[in-house]
Amino acid sequence: MFDNPYIALIFLGLFFRSAGFLVRDELMLRVLMIIGTFCDIVFYALQTPSIWGSVMTNTVLVVINASLIIIIVFERSILFMSKTDRRVFEQFMTLSPGQFRWVNRRARWRIADRRSVLLHEGEASDALFFINAPTYTVEKQGVSYTAKGPAFVGEIMLLQGGVASATVIAHKGAIYAEWDAHKLRCAMRKTVHWATP
Repeated sequence: MFDNPYIALIFLGLFFRSAGFLVRDELMLRVLMIIGTFCDIVFYALQTPSIWGSVMTNTVLVVINASLIIIIVFERSILFMSKTDRRVFEQFMTLSPGQFRWVNRRARWRIADRRSVLLHEGEASDALFFINAPTYTVEKQGVSYTAKGPAFVGEIMLLQGGVASATVIAHKGAIYAEWDAHKLRCAMRKTVHWATP
C-alpha cells in the first residue's frame, strides 16, 4: 500500500475531510469536503488501471456538495435582491438574506389607494405590517401625530398578543406589506424547536 507513489493523496484527502468535520460553518465544511473528495478522485484516476467506479461515485459527492455550496452562498448573499428588497431587508436586522427571502415571499404587498387604517386602537389584529413609506399617521387616545417610516406595525401583538395600543394609518400612495401573524408565529416556533439542542 505505502509503496504506491500517489498514496499521499489519500491521506491529504483524509486531512481535508477531517478538518471539515471540525469546523462549525456549513459552507467551509462543504468546501473542505470537496477538496478532500477531489484528492480521492485524483488518486483513483492515477491508478493503473484507473478505478473508475470510485472516480464516478466520488464525483457525484463533489457535484452534490458543489450544488449545496451554491445554495448556501445564495442564501447568505444580497447580490440578487432588488433595490426595494434590499431596503426592506435592512429593517430585518436579525434575519439572514435567506431567512428574509422566506419571509418576503409570504408578504402581501399593497399600495394604499386611499387613506388606509391598518390597526385600530384597542382592537386585536392577526397581521403584521411593514410600511415602506417616509411617514404614516398614529392616533392614540384622541391625539394624532406623524411617525417616520419605514417601520413595522403590529410587532408587539405578534410577539406578545393583546390589542393595538394605537390606530395606525397608511397615507394614500404608501407601499406596505402584510403578513399573517399566525403563520409567522408557527414558523418562529419551528425555528426555535430546531435550534434548541
